Amino acid sequence: MKSLTTMEELRNNIFTLACVEESVTPFVSCYLNLEKGDGCGIKTLDDRLPALRSTITGEALSHFDAAIQSIKAYLASQLMPDAKGVAIFCRHYSTGRFLLPMQFAAPLPDWIAVYDTPHLFHLMAMKDNYHRYVVLMATRNWVRILEVNLGAATVQTWTRHPGLRERVGREITKEHYESRNRAHTSRFLKEQIELLGDLMKAGKHTHLILAGDPRLTGEIRQALPKSVAAKLIDTIPAASRDAESDVVTATLSAFVDWEEQESQAVAARFVKGIRTQGRAVAGAAACLEALRQRRADTVLLAQGVSARPGWLCSACYAIRITPHAPDSCPACGEKSLRQIDPVAEITRLAGQQECPIEVVEHCDPLMALGGIGCLLRF
Repeated sequence: MKSLTTMEELRNNIFTLACVEESVTPFVSCYLNLEKGDGCGIKTLDDRLPALRSTITGEALSHFDAAIQSIKAYLASQLMPDAKGVAIFCRHYSTGRFLLPMQFAAPLPDWIAVYDTPHLFHLMAMKDNYHRYVVLMATRNWVRILEVNLGAATVQTWTRHPGLRERVGREITKEHYESRNRAHTSRFLKEQIELLGDLMKAGKHTHLILAGDPRLTGEIRQALPKSVAAKLIDTIPAASRDAESDVVTATLSAFVDWEEQESQAVAARFVKGIRTQGRAVAGAAACLEALRQRRADTVLLAQGVSARPGWLCSACYAIRITPHAPDSCPACGEKSLRQIDPVAEITRLAGQQECPIEVVEHCDPLMALGGIGCLLRF
């Protein structure tokens, strides 16, 4: 049965793609936004095809066309109605093909590339921006605990409170109703808070958002144990009539805003590291070298960053960021040079090493240094 991609699957797929070997056979990395409705993905792909095909010649063109047909066939028959973004990676060989699709509840940008290895930037950005988190939603009638995984919510538990039915003005007065149920409600919420703590501990969740009736969420917030309260990042008002998907969308927006604050904190550490020589490096070449030496702790990429093309020596792994490669490597004298896209190479190496990538929207010092930086391990 088809399902949206989970965070665990995303991590595994990033590693798989990062380990794909380079080849002269073109590898197509296709990211599509599906929010515009049926058929939007294939139309976006068709609009991009003429430019892509014009860059490919010879036998590689037939492999490219076969990969595009595989992607179109998947888009035509396999998309789920609740998917807002899809990423499809494909390479055709003479003897077979590599096809790895992923569908997400969160949107992706329209972005299609042909390269000798997969382009992972947008997957790494999604991994950075959409951690798993827990939402506790409390209304007068029920409590739901949801896990939000890459923008998709999974109901972990649903508990209905029999003492919180709407009977005001019919069976009893509002004052009597509230007085009689206050203690019962507090006990009920205490039980749900204990359940929440157990679920967060078992699932190793590190982020929590409260949603629902402001009075109830306020009471819950006050009653949270310190270990759980430390993981609370926001509180969202919501009513019992609100659709679950709308509540999740509201919490997702709040979570992305919080994640950007976290990215800014990492960027501040980077700036401090540049000022105290030896704790951070800037620029594509320095970051690639740190990754090659496995000294990278966290990679920072400015949102939408691009870098000048460079080249890499396959013999000694020397790296230079310049559009024109020399006849031979100045470091070792070998002629085994290949052109690279620095951002694609950085994300590929980071994916192999499971090195975190922070995508930073606004950081003037990072942009002044080329939009690419790296915190180093001690």
